[in-house]
Amino acid sequence: MKDGNIEILDLDFEYKLWKNKLQFYHKELELMKRRVEVLEKEQSGFLFDEKQHITLEKQQEALETIKNKIKTMEFEMGYYAVDYPISNKHSHYTEHEKIRGEIKRINDAQQYILNNIHPLLCFPFNLK
Repeated sequence: MKDGNIEILDLDFEYKLWKNKLQFYHKELELMKRRVEVLEKEQSGFLFDEKQHITLEKQQEALETIKNKIKTMEFEMGYYAVDYPISNKHSHYTEHEKIRGEIKRINDAQQYILNNIHPLLCFPFNLK
C-alpha cells in the first residue's frame, strides 16, 4: 500500500497466502475422509455420525466456493489492472474484504474439525 492506495501486489499477496492455506485444508479433509472410510470398513463398532460427515462435506464445499471466488478476483484484477492503484472503496477491495471474512469463517470451521472430529479418528477409537 502506497499513500493510502492499494496496489495489485497488496491483494495478490493475501490471495496467494489464502490459496496455500485452502490447499492445505483440502488435503487435511481428504485425509480425514479416507480415514473415516477405512475405520468404518475395518473397525467394527466405529461411530462416525451423519452430522460429522455433513461437517466435513460442508467444509469441502466452502473451500471450493472460496477458491472459485479468489480465482475470479484474480482474473478481474488482471483484466482491470489499469485501474490500480485503488482506494479502499473500490469494488475489488470491498470484495476482497468479503473474501477475508469468508476465509476467517473457513479457518474457524477447520479449527472446529481439528478439535472435535480429528480426535475421533485417532486411537483409541470411538467404539460402540
